[in-house]
Amino acid sequence: MTWQEKHAADALSLGSLQVSDQTAAESITQCSDLLEDFLKTISRMEREYIRAAMEGEQF
Repeated sequence: MTWQEKHAADALSLGSLQVSDQTAAESITQCSDLLEDFLKTISRMEREYIRAAMEGEQF
C-alpha cells in the first residue's frame, strides 16, 4: 500500500464515521421527538382523566 492509498483509505473511513455519527444524531433526535410527543399525550390524557373524574363521569 502506498502513502496515497493509505491516506485515501483513512479519508474514506473518516467520511463513513461522520455519516454514521450524523445518522446516530438524527436517530437520537427522532427518538427524543417521539418521547416528547408521547409524554405530551400521556399528560393530556391524564388531565382529561382527572377532569372527568372530578366531574363524576363513569369509566
